[in-house]
Amino acid sequence: MTLLVIASLFPVQSCILEDRTDCPTYLTLEFPSVPKEVALIHLVLEHEDGTVYHDTVYREDYASGCELPVRKGRLSIAAFGNPSGMFYDRGYTVPEGSQADSMYTCFLTAEYRSDLSRDTVTMLRNYIGLHIRVLGDTVEEDSIHICVESASVGYNLHGDIITGRFRHTPAPVHIPDDGALYYEFLSRITRQDGDGLYLSVLASRNGSDRLLVRTGLSSHLRQAGIGMEDAEMEDLYVTVDFSEASIKVSPVDWNYYEHVEIEI
Repeated sequence: MTLLVIASLFPVQSCILEDRTDCPTYLTLEFPSVPKEVALIHLVLEHEDGTVYHDTVYREDYASGCELPVRKGRLSIAAFGNPSGMFYDRGYTVPEGSQADSMYTCFLTAEYRSDLSRDTVTMLRNYIGLHIRVLGDTVEEDSIHICVESASVGYNLHGDIITGRFRHTPAPVHIPDDGALYYEFLSRITRQDGDGLYLSVLASRNGSDRLLVRTGLSSHLRQAGIGMEDAEMEDLYVTVDFSEASIKVSPVDWNYYEHVEIEI
């Protein structure tokens, strides 16, 4: 009887002592409080050995999260919300001539070595909407347009800013009419690296452009309280007023009374 009991323990003992180092970890990622603007999330997980895993999570799956079998070890997780027009190549970048997507992101790096692992992905807004109004004395025959230029074009898999050439000439979202005598434009940009953000306002007539003003916007972002180290990015409202020879900037809206005014 004693020999039978000892023998019956061998299978259990071998299971307990099994080396599971090479077994995957089943990593569950949770997505609490994803902003309603985020329709889908592209997940990219990079293992310390260079292996890369991809998955896409849609809005209807945010509540349940997702489970991925991945190699145990140190992993970097990049979550990109709302990718559409930006290009993917170990990160997302804006193609020249386009604007940034309404992108939300999360970047994590951690050790996952147990059989079952869990982590939380918190999506934060990572783009700036530039709302630009141009008003003042302009010749009726002129057509006003703007150009936004920058040396920052996207994010890599660790959340670092990718540099390159950003140049966007947005169509106006409003042109002067009887009720509102101004042009209005919208251009989305990524988080900025350095002071390379510029706005040009031009007037076109008979097929030729005339530069009215060119100004750097990087300092205006700081003056409006938008810091590039902030967890989330905000919009910037810029009014170029030729009748008063000034530029007004605000992080709230056009009527925010604590705006910053700069002469041009």
